[in-house]
This record gives sequence, structure tokens and C-alpha cells, in this order.
Amino acid sequence: MKVSQIATPALVVDLDAMEFNLQRMAEFFAGKPAKLRPHFKNHKTPLFAWKQLRAGANGITCATMREAEILVRHGVDNILIANEIAEETKAEHLVELSRHASVMVAIDNRNAVKDLARAQRNSKTRLEVVVDIDIGLQRCGVAPGEEALRLAQFAIAEGLRFRGIMGYDGHLQAIPQSAARDEMVCAGSKSLVESAALIESEGIPVSIVSTGGTGTYAVSGEYPGITEIQAGSYLLMDTMYLDRGAPFQRSLTVLTTVISTRGGFHAVVDCGVKAISGERGLPTVKDLPGVHLKALHAEHGLLEVDRDSNGALEVGQKMELWVRYSDATVNLHTSLYGVRHGQIEEVFRIEH
Repeated sequence: MKVSQIATPALVVDLDAMEFNLQRMAEFFAGKPAKLRPHFKNHKTPLFAWKQLRAGANGITCATMREAEILVRHGVDNILIANEIAEETKAEHLVELSRHASVMVAIDNRNAVKDLARAQRNSKTRLEVVVDIDIGLQRCGVAPGEEALRLAQFAIAEGLRFRGIMGYDGHLQAIPQSAARDEMVCAGSKSLVESAALIESEGIPVSIVSTGGTGTYAVSGEYPGITEIQAGSYLLMDTMYLDRGAPFQRSLTVLTTVISTRGGFHAVVDCGVKAISGERGLPTVKDLPGVHLKALHAEHGLLEVDRDSNGALEVGQKMELWVRYSDATVNLHTSLYGVRHGQIEEVFRIEH
């Protein structure tokens, strides 16, 4: 089946580009003390998670209990939920998942620790936790140092299994690489490593020091004492990370069809915000110089064609839009067409 035969709008991945990205990241971590724990939330595709594991990843990161459930169901047995949970029902669900796999969860407050301890009390499973440390994002996490130590001690006293610490430098992912940016990345990694040393000085083993992402992996992944990196977007790779200088190939597009034209310089495609993310910038048109996406409506994309362009668009013509923000776009779809040289090689299931 050819790409031109796919009903639109449809999410498409260039398999050659994706495999290049998979290999490039694997080569970076080969032989290094730090390992890759890629983020499932980017692609939500169990087969891709297994590709990453077979390429050397030491486990999978996810953002929600639902994602952890999907991974466990597909046989992944080393999972980090890099997020806090606050509902009693989720704590009980975590107990059930932990009967089948190692599922760690981030903590940053004593109430959550108490809920987790209560949920595991009547089970034979000990829940595993990592202390979440705020290294500048100002989202979740405790302060580095003493506050992280006290929370680790409290979790242990409550009967939880303390595995280590994490801190996400999300505020630095959007900054293109530079000496100043790299210095900030190192500062965040330093605070994590020093926190780990403080905790270990109290006789508490710290096996995991987790951080980083697609924008910062090359710096934090080299920092002594960091054990794993949570990069995710590198695999499918979007325009947002390309613009930030990440050394991977864009592989993700949305295939769309022209459904209306006017005057040769205005056209409408059947792809709006229900099929492609626009909240972090508009997507761009692939391989059609002079054609620009100007707006996204619910089910429509509005295009303009430069007046000095070589040709007008025609109704029924198909084109691809480069995805700018992959996480949010993947979340809008249930399948992903794997394409190589214009032919559909495989259709991947996206799970929500």
C-alpha cells in the first residue's frame, strides 16, 4: 500500500529517519556509565518502547499510571513514573502493577508517602519510590540536599523501598545548546549528584540518579554520577527540537489532503487541531517550497501559496505537514503509519 492511499488526516513516521535516531542515541550511551530510560509519553507505542529497550535502554520512563499499565501489559518490567500521584485509588493500582514489574514512582511530599505506605500495608509487595528534586523547572520536586534526604528517610521509615532520586531540567530543554546553557545543565546535574552523596552519607544506598531529556542528554549524560537520562522526543523527532539543535532527523508528519482552493494562492487541507498540535507553533509543509500553513481550525488547515511559486495546489492533492510538537500530536491519534520509500511497511498501534 502506498502513502497516497492512506485516508487523511493520518500520522506518518519515516522509518529510515526513526531508525537513524534510535541508533544514534544508542551509540551515544554505549559504554557510558549513564544509560537511557526513554520516555513513553512521546510515542505511546509499545513496539517502539521495545525497540528502545533492545537498542540498550535500561528501562522506560512514563508520565501516568495509565502509561505504566500499558507498559506492564506489554511485558516491560522496569518502569519509572516520573511524576507524583495523589489519589488513593492510584496508589492501590500501583500496588497491583508492582506485583508484575518494577514500577517506581516519584515522590515530593509526605502525604503521598503515607498514601503509598497505606496502600502497600496489606500486600506482599513493597512499593518503589524515587525522590523528585526541583533543579530549576519549578514544577514538582523538593529542594536539593537536606530536604531530599529527609523525604528519603521518611519514605524508608514508612516501609517504602527507596531507589534513588530524579530531577527534570525541562526549563533547559527549550534553550539551544551553548556554553551558558550547558553550564546550567551541569549545575542541575551537580545538585542531584551532591544530593545523592548526602543521602548515601547517611547509609542509604542511591542506585538511581535520573535526569535529562532530548535537549540536554549530551551534557547530563556525560556528567559523573548521573545514572540515567529520560530523553523521549529524539525517536520521532519534531521541528521544535530540531530548531533547538538536537542532532536527530525529523521523522514525524501528518498526511493531509487539499479539500478546497481559491484563486491559486489559497487552499484548505483536512487537518486541524484535532489532528496536529499547534500550541507550540504552527507545523510547516514538507517538500513544497512556497506553501505555508497560516492557521489551524478544528478540522481545517489554511494554506497560502507564494505568488512566485511554480504551481497552484489542486483539490485532492496530498501533502505532509512536519509535526512541530510530537507529544501533543501523537496523543491525538490511535495509529501510526510506518513508511519507507513511499510504501507502508507497518502500522503501529498508539495506546492511550
